[in-house]
Amino acid sequence: MKKLLLLFTIAQCLTSCNGQETKKMNNKMEKIVIVKKDTIKINEFNLNSNLDKILIPLGLNKTDNNNSEYNLNLDYEEFSFSPNQNFQFNDLNLGKISSLIIYYLKDNNSAFTYELELENNNNCELLIGEFNKSFGKPTFYKRNENTKDRPIFLDENGEQETQHIIEELIKWNDGRQNVSYFVIHKKNLTINENKLTVIAVSNVHEKYAEWIDFRSLNMAFPK
Repeated sequence: MKKLLLLFTIAQCLTSCNGQETKKMNNKMEKIVIVKKDTIKINEFNLNSNLDKILIPLGLNKTDNNNSEYNLNLDYEEFSFSPNQNFQFNDLNLGKISSLIIYYLKDNNSAFTYELELENNNNCELLIGEFNKSFGKPTFYKRNENTKDRPIFLDENGEQETQHIIEELIKWNDGRQNVSYFVIHKKNLTINENKLTVIAVSNVHEKYAEWIDFRSLNMAFPK
């Protein structure tokens, strides 16, 4: 009888322990699910400063780089944010982004540019509106329109593009932060697709002229 009672007691303890362990695991899983993502406020990036000064306020460091590749033959490196973060410019939530990359020098970690891409995102024009609010009238604006009857673009095969595409080239200058914003906004009305590329470059960084040339920005945005 005593032996049966002892076995029953042990079984009860095991059941109780397993229940507590399951409860703890479930609680842990619930915490993982409800964790709020940090919001990345792009307008607060301070170019021409140490990369750490940009990342630390966001709770990030270089090990959080979404890009695992390393440039062996170049003097700069890139920090790529995970597209699964929440991104804002001013108070505008950008939604799903394609990429956001900060480029910085290897020797002193100074950030000189960031590049943002939105693709098939309904917030593209809203972001352009935020640039207007923040920086005023653009210093450059050009609108190109491609149609089947008036083709001005070439497709991926080098032939005249027949789809209806509107391209806007816009440049702003942020005099307070000494940063130039180059924006390329393409809308393909034929297949209902859009793409927005933002290249923000520090005007006072030693890499400015080289990056403008590297990205062929002087060709698209002539002075």
